[in-house]
Amino acid sequence: MSDYPHWACLGALCEFLPLKENRVTLADETDRHGIPVARFSYGQCDNDRQLMSAAQQVMEEILTAAGAEEVITINRYAHLVGGARMAATQDAGVVDRNCRSFAVRNLLVTDGSVLPTQGSANPALTIMALAARAARVLVQGARRGATMSAKED
Repeated sequence: MSDYPHWACLGALCEFLPLKENRVTLADETDRHGIPVARFSYGQCDNDRQLMSAAQQVMEEILTAAGAEEVITINRYAHLVGGARMAATQDAGVVDRNCRSFAVRNLLVTDGSVLPTQGSANPALTIMALAARAARVLVQGARRGATMSAKED
């Protein structure tokens, strides 16, 4: 660690393709309270793996050209999203464009799970914008005295 001040770090922000096989479902197993446990299914397609490989190669070339004597690669993934994917219909996703659940009346999902892909950067601002839009839908509905579901507009 005596050389730590002389380290450099590069990271790639790669957008993976949305895969319908990637999902969160409920398992037959339950927790200690009798609630079904979430089952996460996640994989990458050939395009995702090729993208990560190309990004790694470019970053290693940059570091080597800058004089790096040793290059270490750590494969790390962040901002995985899409467990409650936003879509136009319930056959394609879990929530509508306003984050309203197709299945549960008056349920809005306002986190990263509604994003079909993670984009190429931290999704915090996008998530905040979606939550603000969902709040606006709630306020507008309350002013009309309505309870809204994804089947209504």
